[in-house]
Amino acid sequence: MLNILMSLFPYPHVDDKGNFSDGMTLPQPSICQKCKDRDCLTLIDLDTNPELYHAECSKGMSIVLCKFPVGLILCNGLIVKMLNSKCSPFIRKKYQSHKVDWDDITAWHKGISNVIPVIEESTEKKAQETIHGLHDVKTAVSLVTRNAEAIVATLPGDSDEEKIEGAPNELKALLKSVELLHSRLSASSILANPEAASHGQKRPTPVHKICFRLVRLFQELAIKRRLKIKMIGDSYAKPNCYDSFSTIPLILIDNAVKYSDENQEIVVTVKDREQCVFLEVASRGPLVPADMRQAIFERGIRGPNSSRIASQGSGLGLYIAGVVAKAHGFDIEYHCSSNRMDDTSGLNMFRCNIPTK
Repeated sequence: MLNILMSLFPYPHVDDKGNFSDGMTLPQPSICQKCKDRDCLTLIDLDTNPELYHAECSKGMSIVLCKFPVGLILCNGLIVKMLNSKCSPFIRKKYQSHKVDWDDITAWHKGISNVIPVIEESTEKKAQETIHGLHDVKTAVSLVTRNAEAIVATLPGDSDEEKIEGAPNELKALLKSVELLHSRLSASSILANPEAASHGQKRPTPVHKICFRLVRLFQELAIKRRLKIKMIGDSYAKPNCYDSFSTIPLILIDNAVKYSDENQEIVVTVKDREQCVFLEVASRGPLVPADMRQAIFERGIRGPNSSRIASQGSGLGLYIAGVVAKAHGFDIEYHCSSNRMDDTSGLNMFRCNIPTK
């Protein structure tokens, strides 16, 4: 929502990394583009009660911090009439086009602030409609799964794993496809309604078995990308988790397959630790820049180096995984290792500790 708001913003603005953007009606003035001080950025962390806050930079231009229900926008490069006192006559004349009335800023801010709840209500309604649609699809997928499992039950073998291993290749492929589809639908449901991550009752969850099945599901996709995928470690603990838990290893393994460099190995580690089950998915590929390592778990954020491997991506997978982890009371941590500080590729490791108590 904030990105959309920024694209419609009439005035020039600057983000927290110092990147300048033109407004819909006013472009960035050259005085700001050439500025080395960037003291306008000091307002971003300013804790002010007013939803609109006016200040002036070292060059004499007005800065306006605009607070909205969905975030902050920092206007720069303006000359706000009646409030600006530092701007020199020369600057006032040169940037006459950037003179604005405070009342105009206030009116625009008020109008947008009133519209945002309406948009959010409409979005929530659409999300609920999507959830209902996904529920019907998931029901159909579950029906196919049950019928496929009924066929497997008639095959020779002492366990489900033995029966599946001995099943015809076509039936194996069907089971894998349906299981993967069901997992992706579950992730989509959480995206449409984050509260779905904690729906149902917690129950003992075989983390090792879930990860083993997912590794097996992704083996064919990995081979197509000239990758190897394996699982190591032993785990016998069954932490109490919601049904949504499986989306975490699903997304982490999916990302590893999607973004790994060719001819590399993906290693999924699951092992018991004191009061938790340790899960790690490690792969070699594009590294996440240091200044984005927290942001990658936000909605719609995608690391800039990832486009080298996969041009398509929504930046939603890790967001969903983070939502599910939060519902279970733990975090997913990102770690990396490379040979040089300026490397854009190296070892990526996503880790979490699932509490058993």
